[in-house]
Amino acid sequence: MKKMLALLLATTLTAATIAGCGSGKTDAGSGTQAPAQTEKAGETAGGTGTAEAPAAGADTLKLAVTTGDGSTTDDRIPTPWYNRIMATNLMYRALFLADSTLTEVKPDLADTYTVSDDGLVYTITLKDGLKWSDGEPLTVDDVQWSIETGLKAATINSIYTAAFKNIDSIKTEGNTITLTLTAPYAAMLNVLAQFAILPKHSLENADPLKMEADPFWTNPVTSGMFALDELNVGNYFTLKLNENYEGTAPKIQKVICYFVSDYVTAAQSGNTDYVFGNAADLVEALNGMSNFTAHEVDVLFYKYFIFNMKGIDGNENPAMQNVAVRKAIIEAIDRSALATLYPNANVLNSGVPNSNPAYNGFEYTFDADKAKADIAASGYDMSRPLKICYYNNDQTTIDLINTVVYYLEQTGLTVEATLSNDGTTDLFTTRAYDVGFKGKSAFSIDEWYTEYMSTDGLFANIFGGDTSFDDLVAQLSKAVKDEDRNAILKQLQDLEQEKAYKVPVFTVGTYIFTSNHVVLPEGVQFCNPLYMSDLDFANWEIAK
Repeated sequence: MKKMLALLLATTLTAATIAGCGSGKTDAGSGTQAPAQTEKAGETAGGTGTAEAPAAGADTLKLAVTTGDGSTTDDRIPTPWYNRIMATNLMYRALFLADSTLTEVKPDLADTYTVSDDGLVYTITLKDGLKWSDGEPLTVDDVQWSIETGLKAATINSIYTAAFKNIDSIKTEGNTITLTLTAPYAAMLNVLAQFAILPKHSLENADPLKMEADPFWTNPVTSGMFALDELNVGNYFTLKLNENYEGTAPKIQKVICYFVSDYVTAAQSGNTDYVFGNAADLVEALNGMSNFTAHEVDVLFYKYFIFNMKGIDGNENPAMQNVAVRKAIIEAIDRSALATLYPNANVLNSGVPNSNPAYNGFEYTFDADKAKADIAASGYDMSRPLKICYYNNDQTTIDLINTVVYYLEQTGLTVEATLSNDGTTDLFTTRAYDVGFKGKSAFSIDEWYTEYMSTDGLFANIFGGDTSFDDLVAQLSKAVKDEDRNAILKQLQDLEQEKAYKVPVFTVGTYIFTSNHVVLPEGVQFCNPLYMSDLDFANWEIAK
């Protein structure tokens, strides 16, 4: 299969047109991751390498913050409300800290907590004497403000808004905050272990719709082990110990974070001790470097096609309204061949992996001849170019898009592939494409399905606010028993396969690479790198 795909790429494919998909950028988060994450979540991008920056000392941990995928810019600290990355995890804390499976939690900013038997009331008491890095008290008012503002923010991971929409009331008394839900939400504690509490006293006058661009992020107040030391716009930022952090001080006391457009170049030039990603070119390059160790991480990282249907303003894309057209497009693409481009890719047919007990058994089949006939029978205007939009410029993604173009051209379609320079947000803010290729680093299977909800501020702009999924997704969020969850997931799969609004290609293996410049404590288990878990960072050390 790999030889066949290589032959296609070498002999028949033409490069996709590299041009912007939209005009100005409108920031909007996704499931993460994301972005959407972006979903921008974790997708490494190619680039020219790191900007000039001072050489790090022998006692300094080096991190890379990528700007190549549109998930952040090099003039500020990235918001932890979108994707949790190592740099911001060292700066911002949540109420709880998750384990490597992202399912069990222990208190972090919280001291104690209780959950009522009916799952509706969460009573959380903060530790005494918490302070922000500027010396101001960290209180339940910060927690309440963060949750309420998160529901209004534009750039925020959808796992937060999906959870917080279930909160009916928030009450505070002394050092205790009480969240009362309208209905049980099975993942609430896990979500609260990801949601960074931000300082109300610094951000209460900021516009929630432009929170990530507020001047605060050029000199942020933090709650974690580290605080900002210096921001050198366009190049790097450095971290110093947060003197108001009440926990165990880390053994590593200096951190430099380089803004980079390409993780591989950053690793090759010695400008990072920590890299993550799933693109074949990145994994191959880092595996070939003797000074890096690979850690494979079991995560749900979806690669998928999404059809541009209709905005919440009612403006439709007429070319994609016929479900027969959408299904024929998928039928024309050999997804198994595409999977060979990625390490440890597993083809799937819904948001539920084929190996999961809840998988309903449906399969999208590749049939080039049938696809050609079905496209012709659908009434699609063959003189009209089919437009594909994608937003990662790593070589693996480019090869995949070129292969997709080839497959679709075999049906008689004229295809235009456009690289967006504006990240995943273009998929939600422009109507100038038919099919988007997207990645999503998901917190759980549930996050795949929350994108279908009519209330999702982002995907409503693609699916037009269709309410068909709402009730089932709401039921899924409440379900605790496996048999109940599996039954609901099978119904959701049936519905998504009937409508074919978005179609998964595969999940891909994600890798974290650490350099021999750092010594990890025994027993550290890495999780999805776009979330927050207990990595025992206080005991990381710089190699002597």
